[in-house]
Amino acid sequence: MTRRPILACLAVLGALTLAAQLHAQSHWTVFFGAAGARAIVYSRVTAQTRLSGSLFSGEAVATRRRFVARLRYGQGHITSDTTARDVVEGEVLVGYKARPWLHVWLGPRARTFVAPGLSDRRWLLWTGGVSARGEIFPGRVGSFAELWQGLSGSLNRPASSASGSGVELGLEAKLANRPWSLRLAYRIEQGRVDGDRRDTVEAFTLTAGYVLR
Repeated sequence: MTRRPILACLAVLGALTLAAQLHAQSHWTVFFGAAGARAIVYSRVTAQTRLSGSLFSGEAVATRRRFVARLRYGQGHITSDTTARDVVEGEVLVGYKARPWLHVWLGPRARTFVAPGLSDRRWLLWTGGVSARGEIFPGRVGSFAELWQGLSGSLNRPASSASGSGVELGLEAKLANRPWSLRLAYRIEQGRVDGDRRDTVEAFTLTAGYVLR
């Protein structure tokens, strides 16, 4: 795990550099978010195991006209009475604004579970999805929902094809005349292979965001 914080720092630095370049150009809007989550993982291999812990993540969303790109990276530690695992997850998505309130997304989502003395278990899913937003108090408080489905995927241990899906729901509050926002969300995601083998992740996430225009 010693290299992962270094990779995370490099990813953040790369995102900051890209944001500065995009911000220097006209018509770009870049959102940065830092998040903490309380997660519960249900892992079923031969029997179901329940683990819980904290995850910390960062994200960057770049928007220009109808084009959108989103990068997320997170890691954390989950435990039960008998076992412990590290979790690393990320996604790289490109999107299209079909409507001001509706986005269509495509791209890979990945999650790795690391257990002491065992090889990593890695899920990689190529996904398609949609996200929608609504205004509760215009300009101040909004709601959002995102649904995605795996189009193809793989699990490395045991090596096999995989499928998956996920949903995220939440509220977002913006500070008046300020580039800051707070977002509270609930998400549930699952990776599956034949033989009733699956990992399900539930998480409540609080994100602080900043927008460069």
